[in-house]
Amino acid sequence: MKTIESECGDIIDCVDIYKQPSLQNALLRDHKTQLKPTKEPPKILHKLKGRNYSFPEQTWRRSGSCPEGTIPIRRKPTSADDEAAKRSLPFFSYAHPTDAAIKDEGKGKLEIAAAYGVYGPYHGASAALPIWKVQVEPNEFSKNYLLIASPHNRIFPPIIGLDPPDIKNQIAVGMAVYPSVLGDDNPRLYIYATNDGGEKSHCINHECGFIQTNNQFALGTMFRDSDSRVGGDLYFVTVALYRATGPAVWWLSINEVPIGYFDPNMFPVPFIESFHNEMGGRVLDTRPGGRHTLTPMGSGMYASAGANNAATIAYYLAVNKNGGDQVDDPVNTIVTTAKCYDVKNLGPDRDHPGTDVAYGGPGGYYCDQ
Repeated sequence: MKTIESECGDIIDCVDIYKQPSLQNALLRDHKTQLKPTKEPPKILHKLKGRNYSFPEQTWRRSGSCPEGTIPIRRKPTSADDEAAKRSLPFFSYAHPTDAAIKDEGKGKLEIAAAYGVYGPYHGASAALPIWKVQVEPNEFSKNYLLIASPHNRIFPPIIGLDPPDIKNQIAVGMAVYPSVLGDDNPRLYIYATNDGGEKSHCINHECGFIQTNNQFALGTMFRDSDSRVGGDLYFVTVALYRATGPAVWWLSINEVPIGYFDPNMFPVPFIESFHNEMGGRVLDTRPGGRHTLTPMGSGMYASAGANNAATIAYYLAVNKNGGDQVDDPVNTIVTTAKCYDVKNLGPDRDHPGTDVAYGGPGGYYCDQ
């Protein structure tokens, strides 16, 4: 219905809300679109007053806006590499894929530095995600994320503090530098979902079952004037994944604006609540020539450098069954190569509710030593 050419080169198509790609999914054939959530999203921004954080708008909004009744969809960039994307996409999930997925690139490895909480069941999570621009090696990615997940095995006693038997139902939101799919080396907003732990199902942005209802934010786009600096200005986007009242419908909000949801039919095994809330960073190391590449994670600084230098997921809070804040402690960690990337739970902030988690590292050839 309308096309917007952004100053950064993105082309945004304003698409009729009822003709968006996700509604072509066979699982959603008889779907009735919900235009608004039955519950307001978690409020985050006012709780961060006093911190030296900035929350920029998306770049394309400077060039126009989509009319009511439409949603903004970024047109696939011509610079995207479909073959490289096909090889790397299995590594974008939140499980460990096989090396065979990118066998022509060597022994590929998914690097992880993350923390997670298992003190649920939860009805979601919220946090402020940092925006960092880093240079990635060819066919690789560097991303951060906030993840909620639940098991397919529903016959288990949910014991607080213990991992669920699996985390095959997953929804994540984050910022990624992923040239093969997103087209360039800018950090861009993405969402991801799978209903089988990433074995066959890989849904990024509008590819599968996410139904967008708001015209203010476009998936796959960047935020203007938002390059965080080590020891300097820091830029964030606040996100929340939360369950509305009634049926198990998971909504996504960006900067406190509900922008869309996943219909329950997206998950053949019901995704009723989360038993695993995870946050941190991930890097794909394709290992050309059999050695580790230089792709950094986060700001490129180790988590021990602190919140002003290392990339930090700020003010993480779980969502309880009533839709309120739940103070959660993500004490469990996943670190694949501590020499290159690490994670640190910085604990609760004295002046602001929630927990800060720093993550990242420089990568490098010495990682294999």
